[in-house]
Amino acid sequence: MGFLFSKPSPLKSFSWLESKEGQSAGFDVIIIGSGPAGCVLANRLSEDGKHRVLLVEAGVSNEKETFTKIPATWPKNITSPIDWQYYTAPQENLDGRKLSFPRGKVLGGSSSINALMYHHGAPSDYDAWENEGAPGWGYKEISRYLKKAEHHTPHAKHGDAAHRGTDGPFHTGFHWPSPIVDPWIKSFESLGVPYTPDLNTPKGTMGATTFSTFVDPKGHRSSGATAYLTPDVLARPNLTVLVTTRCTRVLLDGTRAVGVELADENKHENTRKVYVSGKGEIILSAGAINTPQLLMLSGLGPKKELDRVGIECRVDLPAVGQNLQDHPCPALRFRMKPGKSLDWLATSPMAGLPHLLRWMMGWKGIMSWNGAGEAAFIRTDDPLWGFDKPGSALYHSNANPSAPDMELMSAPMTFVNHGQFVRPWFNGLSILPYVLQPASRGSLTLKSKDPFEYPIIDPNYFSVPDDLQCMIRGVRVALRVARTSPLAELFDFHAPLPDPNACTSEEEQVYAMGDCREEDLSDGDIEKWVKRNVETVYHPVCTARIGKTAVDSVVDTELRVHGVDRLRVCDASVFPRIISGHPTAPIIAISEKGAEIIGLALGQRV
Repeated sequence: MGFLFSKPSPLKSFSWLESKEGQSAGFDVIIIGSGPAGCVLANRLSEDGKHRVLLVEAGVSNEKETFTKIPATWPKNITSPIDWQYYTAPQENLDGRKLSFPRGKVLGGSSSINALMYHHGAPSDYDAWENEGAPGWGYKEISRYLKKAEHHTPHAKHGDAAHRGTDGPFHTGFHWPSPIVDPWIKSFESLGVPYTPDLNTPKGTMGATTFSTFVDPKGHRSSGATAYLTPDVLARPNLTVLVTTRCTRVLLDGTRAVGVELADENKHENTRKVYVSGKGEIILSAGAINTPQLLMLSGLGPKKELDRVGIECRVDLPAVGQNLQDHPCPALRFRMKPGKSLDWLATSPMAGLPHLLRWMMGWKGIMSWNGAGEAAFIRTDDPLWGFDKPGSALYHSNANPSAPDMELMSAPMTFVNHGQFVRPWFNGLSILPYVLQPASRGSLTLKSKDPFEYPIIDPNYFSVPDDLQCMIRGVRVALRVARTSPLAELFDFHAPLPDPNACTSEEEQVYAMGDCREEDLSDGDIEKWVKRNVETVYHPVCTARIGKTAVDSVVDTELRVHGVDRLRVCDASVFPRIISGHPTAPIIAISEKGAEIIGLALGQRV
């Protein structure tokens, strides 16, 4: 309960810039955005004490945001004031739906509000980065930084400690055991999918398993903020952290970045200009949405797009905001037999109170669990599934040969609308299939030159037919495993509706697809349901990707923006291509590497 009685915060707000101390401050490094990348950079680049570092965050401090600390309550952060509450443009291939697109607006960014999955992804994904134009960013190199960042707590049954980091600030481990992990693994084994004790080793990420999460030994979330911006770090005299302060543009002298314009997030009319020292660096770490938006607001982006909104193009960078990738995901829900589901945690707050008190006393328990413990990573083009029979729809996987193209994640609860839709009759389990290597590419563009107006986010889901076919196959696997023992014994299947897309009640809408038998559904039936139910799974990347030229990338292999001096990008936007899994661990790893690169440029060892 110590967080309830914390010491006065060393964090500053925009008003500090208007004070005498703020007006006289000078900085060698300015970092925009305190997502996991910004937190890593602020820590590493200030640790030698020689360089003055400024970290700027538009959101609030995480210190008093209780739901960011309790792993089980992460859905409470979605659509809250610490979520940017973005929405996508209408999706042409999803019946014109606008989708909620949550991103963290708080110290720690999305690592403070997400579902806490600790996952490296497939080693071959990083090797593809290197082979396709990002030398120095292959798996052998990235794995060093995954270990450097991690402080893993070994588990007697799960995990492979030999391949995990032990001295880093980012806490990971296998915590409260999911009640369905054994039936889940055994049912997939019955279908021919092997058990994998640890997803995070050089062996890769195929198979059925339980997830590692970023939770510390006390049962609290270990975010970018809690791991890298500890009280000792925040007390450094050469580190200044501003919250509720938005960067509205990068200041340029010709093609040289010299400073930033900052505004009060609560009073948009107030602005201040802050300049970097002559040999300093400006780093954008605002994430896959805010970083490209900020580049374009600064005149760095596709000239045609900048002309459209009346911004002078300073450097024509056609790839800014392009190549947006994300993992699309629907949720199949299955009714469970009494006593098997954990929906009571959400539907009966009084029943959950003893568990909350236990967590607050430091005894961990169910509140130290993120609610989604199991997963299976598969290839949907594997002959095992029998999907390539004569007459079947053609499918070409976009995944690397040794990487999965489909993840099926489960949670013993009824997950609807990002956990925001709760009904007293919920008593279920959810299986969420998602396409790991979508071929579809989206974009992010400006709506106007107003920095406070949200950009146009268009993931362009399923614009490539193979992505939809992969999803249809994933739904079939989910239905198949749900009817396989011993998992099937947990469920209360009702007679399926003639058409799972024609529901007359809320309960039917939630559970109709889960009641269906795979063999009774055509691809068309599943396609119709998918288009009505797909949501984001919170993994946007690639909007300022690493590459060799300004034609198809935004930064070089040293994270320098093409054609601009003293400006770099380090966050999820620089991924050359999406990874086959959850991105928080890779974001922290590339930031550890980025800190070394930038530190060397500043003349320090990180």
